Amino acid sequence: MSTDSGRREFLAATGALAGLALLPAVVRAAVSKDASHWSRYGDAIVIDALGGPGRDSNAPTRPPLDAGELADIRNSGVTAVNFTVGSVGSFANDYNETIKNIAYWDREIAAHPELLMKITRGAQIDAAKRAGRLGVIYGFQDTTMYGENLDRFDLFHDFGVRIVQLTYNRRNLMGDGCLEPGNAGLSKLGRQMVATMNERGVLVDLSHCGQRTTREGIEASKKPVAVTHSGCAALNDNPRNKHDEELHLLAERGGVIGIYVMPYLRSEGQVMAEDVV
Repeated sequence: MSTDSGRREFLAATGALAGLALLPAVVRAAVSKDASHWSRYGDAIVIDALGGPGRDSNAPTRPPLDAGELADIRNSGVTAVNFTVGSVGSFANDYNETIKNIAYWDREIAAHPELLMKITRGAQIDAAKRAGRLGVIYGFQDTTMYGENLDRFDLFHDFGVRIVQLTYNRRNLMGDGCLEPGNAGLSKLGRQMVATMNERGVLVDLSHCGQRTTREGIEASKKPVAVTHSGCAALNDNPRNKHDEELHLLAERGGVIGIYVMPYLRSEGQVMAEDVV
């Protein structure tokens, strides 16, 4: 963009697109039918940086997708979604629950090939757009399901996991989460994990990571990383939000951040679209 007006138009369009992608599916469906929505939405590659193809998508037990959920998927216009298929929060049964959840969603995707496509390669996102299907990118928001080493990496890679958040809020073997007062940063195993993810084409996600883990994760990665869902500490100094230091480093290394629609965006009151922008 070579002019201030061009940048403003780009930011306005991008902000509208990001906000629309983060809305609940039923709301997106209503907005997409409104003639006043962004005219290029139907042509855009729209990636929801963290969401799901149904209500209570991450529930331990849930029935198959119903007609209403399938209609929401069909009408949303979203091209692909980073979908958490592993449990979060460092629970003892992470491995077993994760296997069950992946099996469930593999069945759902197989049952609705006209609407859903499992994404394991970047080119498939374009294919999903052309076919009018929702691309489902399997992701983790923790790494406790890998156990005490990386022996399970190939297993989960074969299952299609392509986005991995190194930590949730607490400390794990990879590093410190954002609620750990020690702020100890990335561990030796965490650095090995980042290197393995780089080699195998898995996106490093640093959303819930602590400040040092975030910075060191960006620095350790030889490929661009993502903060898929967070906010800005300069606007609300909350442990879940990222500081300008990390955001500048992220941008310098070619990474991206997705702004979430959560109370953490502001210190008080209802979060609005202007907070996202």
